[in-house]
Amino acid sequence: MGVTKETREAIITTIDEVFKKMNSISWVDRQKAMKEEAFKNTEKILYCYQTLKEHVEDEKEYLAMALRGKSASFITYTKNKVGQTDEEAILRDRRASYERSLNDVGRIEKALGKIKGRKGYEVIELRYLSRKRQAEGDKVMEEVYTYEEIADLLSGKGGYNNNLNEKTVRNYKNALVRELAVLLFGSDAI
Repeated sequence: MGVTKETREAIITTIDEVFKKMNSISWVDRQKAMKEEAFKNTEKILYCYQTLKEHVEDEKEYLAMALRGKSASFITYTKNKVGQTDEEAILRDRRASYERSLNDVGRIEKALGKIKGRKGYEVIELRYLSRKRQAEGDKVMEEVYTYEEIADLLSGKGGYNNNLNEKTVRNYKNALVRELAVLLFGSDAI
């Protein structure tokens, strides 16, 4: 089946508009946007790292979650098709997800290992990799350490100045997150 003349013209017009829009944004601005996204994505990865690590620790449990709560008559709908989803397909998809998650954990650990000896690494650990626990009644709440709390915890310890302040803590964090972004995302983060 061929494409009609009107459809072809609509596609060409759309492509032209996309290229005009892309060309209206300077290369430098595109690079800045990619760099900012890499920084933000690195922070997201660091915030979720412990949860992801716990999630892949037990492969059997990870795979068992795929079938938990599924009815025997689970049906999938795709364009022009209705079919029974078999457990093998579900498990195959879940195994692929597990492998990706495991690979991601390995990449994160490798990147963290490369900056581990650097000054300011403790800031990364406190800000992203550990949580302060507070009891509120029967519940235990986990919260991220603030920059002020991190400054107080590190002040005068491990080579840090006695009057370590929030701005310096942020500077350590930003420098190391930028480095991690390059380790995780390559030249897109530069």
